[in-house]
Amino acid sequence: MKYACLDIGNVLCKVDFSPFLNHLSRTLNITMDEAQYFLNRTQKLHDMGLTSVSDELRDHFKIKSPMIVEELLKLWMKVVWRENDAFEALLEKHNVQVALLSNIGIEHAGMVEEWQTPKSIRPFFPESIKHFSCHVGARKPSSLFYQSFLLEHPEFKGCLYVDDLQENLDTGIKFGFQPFRLSLEEDDISEKLKQIEKIITKPVST
Repeated sequence: MKYACLDIGNVLCKVDFSPFLNHLSRTLNITMDEAQYFLNRTQKLHDMGLTSVSDELRDHFKIKSPMIVEELLKLWMKVVWRENDAFEALLEKHNVQVALLSNIGIEHAGMVEEWQTPKSIRPFFPESIKHFSCHVGARKPSSLFYQSFLLEHPEFKGCLYVDDLQENLDTGIKFGFQPFRLSLEEDDISEKLKQIEKIITKPVST
């Protein structure tokens, strides 16, 4: 069995916070700097499962209108979207067991899990192992994030690890992962997939 660990944001899915931030700025009549500050302040706690965006919107901006919160939440759910199925097809072709290692909050984790249900039109790595920051209470690139994963799934030690952030890959190296940097914002995905296919089909030396 072959194994691979994959990040979600900017590796398997595109991420763009700008529509949410623009709408937040217009709706609440705040500057873009204030909107960005809210995101920066919220995201770490959110990724660790300690809060939700709806709670933070109410607490930080004192929003009393449920309609405004609901409208902002709808945009929040759209900051992450699936780009294509090429990655899934490649790994399925070579019978690779996948683990999704992601800094992700409660709302988006639920969305990913919905993508994986049999009712989904395009199943998203339905057999994958999910190791999400909001479930384990630790974020990449902390050592605890990777330690907790390998304690539960030691069979992944030494496997390919794809992420868009070098700081995450650097910590992954310390735990024996084989790093591969890929970013949907910067890279030619077709060329990167060719490189990944060479890695996963390379015979294991004994």
